[in-house]
Amino acid sequence: MSSAKLKSELLAARDRRHAALLQALAQGWRATLFLSLAVPGADKTPAGALHLFSWARQEAEAACGGLTGLREGRDRLGPFAILGSIMEPPELKNICIGLEAVAPFARLIDADVYDPRGAAVDRAALGLPPRPCLVCTAPARECIRLGRHDGAELSRRVHELLAPFTG
Repeated sequence: MSSAKLKSELLAARDRRHAALLQALAQGWRATLFLSLAVPGADKTPAGALHLFSWARQEAEAACGGLTGLREGRDRLGPFAILGSIMEPPELKNICIGLEAVAPFARLIDADVYDPRGAAVDRAALGLPPRPCLVCTAPARECIRLGRHDGAELSRRVHELLAPFTG
């Protein structure tokens, strides 16, 4: 597949997800959780990814209690679920940050929390450092922006992280 076609498909999926998020936010939940995976590269669902996502959803529901499924699916970006919560957004985000840090493989989980106005609750707002890179200890955004790690290195790391879910 050409890189232009891949980019177009990824952007279209991102747009559809954003529209689904806006619909969920309109339902008036105190907090909205957008749960997905952060898998770099063209293949967003390598072996083990769907099992990891299923584990992440179960763990989020167990840790947060009272999450209500609003929308779920799988697209070119991989699996996702949008869940409503009666928890305060910062409280929900803190629980999700804990989930993302429970094991090395959980680093592939992306748990975005939004307040009722649609503002994302980020780590900085909670006084926490940015997410670390998949490969090194630098902030992930910095490594992505600077292209510190090539695709092969990132792919190897993703496969290592997903190994517990491929057997």
